[in-house]
Amino acid sequence: MKIFYLTGLLSPYRIEWMNALSEENDIFAYYISSDEKTREKDWLDSRKPCFPTKRVTRSKLLRALPAKSFLSEALSGGFDIYIIDGYSSRIKLKTINKLLKGHKKVCINIDGIDIWREKTKADIIKDAVKRRVFRSGAYFICGSMIAQKAVIKGGAAEDKAFVHPFTSLHKEDIILPNQKSTLQKEYKEKLNLSGKKVALAVGRFIPLKKYDILIKAWKDMPDDCVLYIIGGGEEKENYERLIKESGVKNIALMDFILPEKLSEYYCAADLFVHPSSTETWGLVINEAMAKGCPVIATDHCVAATELIQDGENGFLVKVGDTDQLHWRIRIGVFSAM
Repeated sequence: MKIFYLTGLLSPYRIEWMNALSEENDIFAYYISSDEKTREKDWLDSRKPCFPTKRVTRSKLLRALPAKSFLSEALSGGFDIYIIDGYSSRIKLKTINKLLKGHKKVCINIDGIDIWREKTKADIIKDAVKRRVFRSGAYFICGSMIAQKAVIKGGAAEDKAFVHPFTSLHKEDIILPNQKSTLQKEYKEKLNLSGKKVALAVGRFIPLKKYDILIKAWKDMPDDCVLYIIGGGEEKENYERLIKESGVKNIALMDFILPEKLSEYYCAADLFVHPSSTETWGLVINEAMAKGCPVIATDHCVAATELIQDGENGFLVKVGDTDQLHWRIRIGVFSAM
Protein backbone atom coordinates (compact mmCIF):
# COMPACT_ATOMS: atom_id res chain seq x y z
CA MET A 1 0.00 0.00 0.00
CA LYS A 2 1.20 3.51 -0.80
CA ILE A 3 0.60 5.94 2.09
CA PHE A 4 0.81 9.74 2.12
CA TYR A 5 1.42 11.10 5.63
CA LEU A 6 1.09 14.76 6.64
CA THR A 7 2.11 15.90 10.12
CA GLY A 8 3.08 19.09 11.86
CA LEU A 9 5.96 17.61 13.82
CA LEU A 10 7.99 14.45 13.28
CA SER A 11 8.04 13.51 16.96
CA PRO A 12 9.77 10.27 18.02
CA TYR A 13 6.57 8.32 18.69
CA ARG A 14 5.15 9.32 15.29
CA ILE A 15 8.37 8.25 13.58
CA GLU A 16 8.25 4.86 15.31
CA TRP A 17 4.62 4.39 14.29
CA MET A 18 5.42 5.23 10.67
CA ASN A 19 8.59 3.12 10.74
CA ALA A 20 6.48 0.12 11.74
CA LEU A 21 4.02 0.82 8.93
CA SER A 22 6.86 1.28 6.44
CA GLU A 23 7.97 -2.33 6.93
CA GLU A 24 5.06 -3.47 4.75
CA ASN A 25 4.00 -0.24 3.02
CA ASP A 26 5.49 2.56 0.95
CA ILE A 27 5.27 5.77 2.98
CA PHE A 28 6.01 9.34 1.99
CA ALA A 29 5.86 11.90 4.81
CA TYR A 30 5.39 15.62 4.39
CA TYR A 31 6.01 17.55 7.61
CA ILE A 32 5.35 21.19 8.36
CA SER A 33 8.34 22.53 10.23
CA SER A 34 8.05 25.24 12.85
CA ASP A 35 10.23 26.64 15.61
CA GLU A 36 9.68 24.23 18.49
CA LYS A 37 11.23 26.27 21.28
CA THR A 38 9.64 24.18 24.05
CA ARG A 39 10.82 20.83 22.66
CA GLU A 40 14.29 19.46 23.32
CA LYS A 41 16.32 18.90 20.13
CA ASP A 42 17.80 15.70 21.58
CA TRP A 43 14.28 14.37 22.09
CA LEU A 44 13.19 15.31 18.57
CA ASP A 45 16.33 13.71 17.10
CA SER A 46 16.15 10.52 19.18
CA ARG A 47 14.42 8.54 16.41
CA LYS A 48 15.19 8.51 12.69
CA PRO A 49 12.63 7.83 9.94
CA CYS A 50 13.09 4.78 7.71
CA PHE A 51 10.88 6.35 5.04
CA PRO A 52 11.29 9.36 2.73
CA THR A 53 10.35 12.73 4.23
CA LYS A 54 9.94 16.21 2.85
CA ARG A 55 10.21 19.28 5.04
CA VAL A 56 8.51 22.57 4.27
CA THR A 57 8.06 25.74 6.30
CA ARG A 58 4.60 26.85 7.32
CA SER A 59 5.06 30.29 5.75
CA LYS A 60 5.81 28.78 2.32
CA LEU A 61 2.83 26.46 2.50
CA LEU A 62 0.51 29.36 3.17
CA ARG A 63 1.57 31.08 -0.06
CA ALA A 64 -0.47 30.21 -3.12
CA LEU A 65 2.07 28.55 -5.43
CA PRO A 66 3.88 26.26 -2.94
CA ALA A 67 0.56 25.26 -1.40
CA LYS A 68 -0.81 24.43 -4.86
CA SER A 69 2.31 22.43 -5.62
CA PHE A 70 1.97 20.55 -2.34
CA LEU A 71 -1.65 19.65 -3.00
CA SER A 72 -0.89 18.66 -6.58
CA GLU A 73 1.76 16.28 -5.29
CA ALA A 74 -0.68 14.81 -2.80
CA LEU A 75 -3.46 14.38 -5.38
CA SER A 76 -1.39 13.04 -8.24
CA GLY A 77 0.99 10.74 -6.38
CA GLY A 78 -1.06 7.58 -6.74
CA PHE A 79 -1.47 7.09 -2.99
CA ASP A 80 -3.91 4.50 -1.65
CA ILE A 81 -4.59 6.31 1.62
CA TYR A 82 -3.82 9.68 3.15
CA ILE A 83 -3.09 9.95 6.88
CA ILE A 84 -3.34 13.48 8.28
CA ASP A 85 -2.21 14.23 11.82
CA GLY A 86 -4.97 16.42 13.21
CA TYR A 87 -7.12 19.06 11.56
CA SER A 88 -6.34 22.25 13.47
CA SER A 89 -4.29 24.19 10.89
CA ARG A 90 -5.39 25.91 7.67
CA ILE A 91 -3.03 23.74 5.64
CA LYS A 92 -4.39 20.50 7.07
CA LEU A 93 -8.01 21.62 6.62
CA LYS A 94 -7.31 22.68 3.04
CA THR A 95 -5.57 19.39 2.33
CA ILE A 96 -8.38 17.31 3.85
CA ASN A 97 -11.00 19.24 1.85
CA LYS A 98 -9.13 18.88 -1.47
CA LEU A 99 -8.46 15.18 -0.94
CA LEU A 100 -12.07 14.40 -0.11
CA LYS A 101 -13.29 16.39 -3.10
CA GLY A 102 -10.94 14.28 -5.16
CA HIS A 103 -12.63 11.15 -3.72
CA LYS A 104 -9.49 10.08 -1.87
CA LYS A 105 -9.48 7.85 1.20
CA VAL A 106 -8.55 10.12 4.12
CA CYS A 107 -7.74 9.01 7.66
CA ILE A 108 -7.36 11.71 10.31
CA ASN A 109 -5.19 10.78 13.28
CA ILE A 110 -6.21 12.41 16.58
CA ASP A 111 -3.54 11.89 19.24
CA GLY A 112 -5.48 13.73 21.91
CA ILE A 113 -8.25 16.15 22.68
CA ASP A 114 -8.76 18.99 25.16
CA ILE A 115 -12.32 19.05 26.48
CA TRP A 116 -11.60 21.20 29.54
CA ARG A 117 -10.14 24.41 28.17
CA GLU A 118 -12.48 27.38 28.44
CA LYS A 119 -13.69 28.25 24.97
CA THR A 120 -13.11 31.64 23.34
CA LYS A 121 -15.04 33.14 20.42
CA ALA A 122 -12.31 31.84 18.11
CA ASP A 123 -12.83 28.34 19.53
CA ILE A 124 -16.55 28.50 18.73
CA ILE A 125 -15.70 29.27 15.10
CA LYS A 126 -13.15 26.45 15.08
CA ASP A 127 -15.77 24.06 16.47
CA ALA A 128 -18.02 24.83 13.50
CA VAL A 129 -15.13 23.99 11.17
CA LYS A 130 -14.39 20.81 13.12
CA ARG A 131 -18.00 19.65 12.78
CA ARG A 132 -17.66 20.01 9.00
CA VAL A 133 -14.54 17.83 9.15
CA PHE A 134 -16.26 15.24 11.34
CA ARG A 135 -19.13 14.99 8.83
CA SER A 136 -16.82 14.92 5.81
CA GLY A 137 -16.73 11.16 5.33
CA ALA A 138 -13.12 10.82 6.50
CA TYR A 139 -11.98 8.02 8.79
CA PHE A 140 -10.68 8.83 12.28
CA ILE A 141 -8.15 6.99 14.41
CA CYS A 142 -8.39 8.29 17.96
CA GLY A 143 -5.86 7.94 20.75
CA SER A 144 -8.56 7.81 23.42
CA MET A 145 -12.20 6.90 23.98
CA ILE A 146 -12.82 10.54 24.91
CA ALA A 147 -11.60 11.64 21.46
CA GLN A 148 -13.68 8.97 19.75
CA LYS A 149 -16.84 10.08 21.57
CA ALA A 150 -16.10 13.72 20.67
CA VAL A 151 -15.77 13.08 16.92
CA ILE A 152 -18.88 10.90 16.85
CA LYS A 153 -20.81 13.55 18.79
CA GLY A 154 -19.54 16.08 16.23
CA GLY A 155 -21.02 14.09 13.36
CA ALA A 156 -18.51 11.37 12.39
CA ALA A 157 -19.97 7.98 11.49
CA GLU A 158 -19.52 5.44 14.27
CA ASP A 159 -18.14 2.87 11.84
CA LYS A 160 -15.44 5.34 10.74
CA ALA A 161 -14.11 6.33 14.18
CA PHE A 162 -11.67 3.90 15.79
CA VAL A 163 -9.67 3.87 19.03
CA HIS A 164 -6.05 2.75 19.00
CA PRO A 165 -3.77 2.32 22.04
CA PHE A 166 -1.79 5.57 22.05
CA THR A 167 1.63 4.91 23.54
CA SER A 168 5.33 5.46 22.98
CA LEU A 169 6.25 2.12 24.56
CA HIS A 170 7.63 -1.16 23.27
CA LYS A 171 6.92 -4.51 24.87
CA GLU A 172 10.42 -4.65 26.31
CA ASP A 173 9.82 -1.30 28.09
CA ILE A 174 7.21 -2.87 30.37
CA ILE A 175 8.24 -4.46 33.66
CA LEU A 176 6.06 -7.06 35.33
CA PRO A 177 4.78 -6.61 38.93
CA ASN A 178 7.14 -9.30 40.26
CA GLN A 179 10.11 -7.48 38.70
CA LYS A 180 9.46 -4.06 40.25
CA SER A 181 10.98 -4.57 43.69
CA THR A 182 14.21 -6.07 42.36
CA LEU A 183 14.70 -3.40 39.69
CA GLN A 184 13.71 -0.64 42.10
CA LYS A 185 16.34 -1.71 44.62
CA GLU A 186 18.96 -1.93 41.87
CA TYR A 187 18.26 1.54 40.48
CA LYS A 188 17.86 3.22 43.85
CA GLU A 189 21.35 2.00 44.68
CA LYS A 190 22.66 3.19 41.30
CA LEU A 191 21.11 6.66 41.78
CA ASN A 192 22.18 6.91 45.46
CA LEU A 193 18.57 6.78 46.62
CA SER A 194 18.69 3.69 48.86
CA GLY A 195 16.37 4.06 51.86
CA LYS A 196 14.41 6.88 50.19
CA LYS A 197 10.81 7.03 49.04
CA VAL A 198 10.97 8.53 45.56
CA ALA A 199 8.30 10.58 43.79
CA LEU A 200 8.83 11.47 40.13
CA ALA A 201 7.34 14.04 37.75
CA VAL A 202 8.35 14.26 34.08
CA GLY A 203 7.48 17.00 31.62
CA ARG A 204 8.48 20.34 30.19
CA PHE A 205 8.79 23.18 32.69
CA ILE A 206 5.90 25.23 31.31
CA PRO A 207 2.94 26.83 33.13
CA LEU A 208 0.26 24.31 32.13
CA LYS A 209 2.18 21.46 33.82
CA LYS A 210 1.50 23.11 37.20
CA TYR A 211 4.73 22.01 38.85
CA ASP A 212 4.43 25.07 41.10
CA ILE A 213 1.40 23.34 42.66
CA LEU A 214 3.42 20.15 43.13
CA ILE A 215 6.26 22.07 44.79
CA LYS A 216 3.81 23.67 47.21
CA ALA A 217 2.14 20.31 47.86
CA TRP A 218 5.53 18.81 48.76
CA LYS A 219 5.82 21.00 51.87
CA ASP A 220 6.23 19.08 55.16
CA MET A 221 6.92 15.75 53.47
CA PRO A 222 8.97 13.35 55.65
CA ASP A 223 12.76 13.62 55.40
CA ASP A 224 13.07 10.20 53.78
CA CYS A 225 10.93 11.31 50.79
CA VAL A 226 12.50 12.92 47.72
CA LEU A 227 10.87 14.44 44.64
CA TYR A 228 12.49 14.58 41.21
CA ILE A 229 10.98 16.90 38.59
CA ILE A 230 12.63 16.17 35.24
CA GLY A 231 12.20 18.05 31.99
CA GLY A 232 13.73 21.52 31.95
CA GLY A 233 12.30 24.63 30.36
CA GLU A 234 11.21 28.22 30.72
CA GLU A 235 9.81 27.97 34.25
CA LYS A 236 12.94 26.53 35.88
CA GLU A 237 14.07 29.78 37.52
CA ASN A 238 10.57 30.36 38.88
CA TYR A 239 10.52 26.86 40.37
CA GLU A 240 13.96 27.36 41.91
CA ARG A 241 12.82 30.63 43.45
CA LEU A 242 9.61 29.03 44.79
CA ILE A 243 11.56 26.18 46.37
CA LYS A 244 13.92 28.63 48.07
CA GLU A 245 11.22 31.03 49.26
CA SER A 246 8.90 28.32 50.59
CA GLY A 247 11.67 26.37 52.30
CA VAL A 248 10.55 23.07 50.75
CA LYS A 249 13.17 20.33 51.10
CA ASN A 250 14.21 17.28 49.10
CA ILE A 251 13.20 18.49 45.64
CA ALA A 252 15.58 18.03 42.70
CA LEU A 253 14.94 19.86 39.43
CA MET A 254 16.60 18.23 36.43
CA ASP A 255 16.83 19.25 32.79
CA PHE A 256 15.81 16.97 29.93
CA ILE A 257 17.48 13.55 29.83
CA LEU A 258 17.23 10.92 27.10
CA PRO A 259 14.72 8.05 27.52
CA GLU A 260 17.42 5.47 28.33
CA LYS A 261 18.53 7.44 31.40
CA LEU A 262 15.02 8.53 32.30
CA SER A 263 14.01 4.86 32.48
CA GLU A 264 16.31 4.47 35.50
CA TYR A 265 14.32 7.09 37.42
CA TYR A 266 11.01 5.47 36.46
CA CYS A 267 12.31 2.13 37.77
CA ALA A 268 13.52 3.70 41.03
CA ALA A 269 10.32 5.67 41.63
CA ASP A 270 7.70 4.67 44.18
CA LEU A 271 5.19 7.15 42.82
CA PHE A 272 4.58 9.26 39.70
CA VAL A 273 2.84 12.65 39.97
CA HIS A 274 1.34 14.63 37.08
CA PRO A 275 -0.42 17.84 38.23
CA SER A 276 -1.02 19.28 34.71
CA SER A 277 -3.91 21.69 34.14
CA THR A 278 -4.70 19.97 30.83
CA GLU A 279 -3.33 17.12 28.74
CA THR A 280 -4.75 16.04 25.40
CA TRP A 281 -3.31 12.63 26.29
CA GLY A 282 -0.19 12.45 28.51
CA LEU A 283 2.30 9.80 27.36
CA VAL A 284 4.21 10.00 30.65
CA ILE A 285 1.26 8.30 32.35
CA ASN A 286 1.77 5.24 30.12
CA GLU A 287 5.51 5.34 30.75
CA ALA A 288 5.15 5.51 34.54
CA MET A 289 2.61 2.68 34.69
CA ALA A 290 4.84 0.54 32.47
CA LYS A 291 7.50 0.81 35.19
CA GLY A 292 5.14 -0.24 37.96
CA CYS A 293 4.49 3.23 39.44
CA PRO A 294 1.16 4.19 40.99
CA VAL A 295 0.12 7.52 39.46
CA ILE A 296 -1.44 10.63 40.94
CA ALA A 297 -2.71 12.91 38.19
CA THR A 298 -5.36 15.55 37.63
CA ASP A 299 -8.79 14.82 36.23
CA HIS A 300 -7.90 17.07 33.26
CA CYS A 301 -5.43 14.55 31.85
CA VAL A 302 -7.02 12.22 29.26
CA ALA A 303 -4.58 9.36 29.87
CA ALA A 304 -5.19 9.57 33.62
CA THR A 305 -8.98 9.49 33.30
CA GLU A 306 -8.80 6.46 31.00
CA LEU A 307 -6.00 4.49 32.67
CA ILE A 308 -6.26 5.22 36.40
CA GLN A 309 -8.64 3.14 38.50
CA ASP A 310 -8.99 5.50 41.43
CA GLY A 311 -7.64 3.95 44.62
CA GLU A 312 -6.23 0.88 42.83
CA ASN A 313 -3.35 1.96 40.55
CA GLY A 314 -3.41 5.63 41.51
CA PHE A 315 -5.58 8.63 42.28
CA LEU A 316 -7.24 11.46 40.37
CA VAL A 317 -7.09 14.93 41.93
CA LYS A 318 -8.58 18.29 41.00
CA VAL A 319 -6.43 20.79 39.08
CA GLY A 320 -4.71 23.28 41.36
CA ASP A 321 -5.85 21.65 44.64
CA THR A 322 -2.60 21.78 46.64
CA ASP A 323 -4.06 20.21 49.80
CA GLN A 324 -5.67 17.29 47.98
CA LEU A 325 -2.45 16.61 46.08
CA HIS A 326 -0.41 16.77 49.31
CA TRP A 327 -2.59 14.26 51.15
CA ARG A 328 -2.88 11.90 48.21
CA ILE A 329 0.92 11.76 48.04
CA ARG A 330 1.47 11.52 51.79
CA ILE A 331 -1.42 9.40 53.00
CA GLY A 332 -2.78 7.80 49.86
CA VAL A 333 0.52 6.33 48.68
CA PHE A 334 3.62 6.91 50.80
CA SER A 335 1.97 5.92 54.11
CA ALA A 336 0.99 2.54 52.63
CA MET A 337 4.58 1.64 51.76
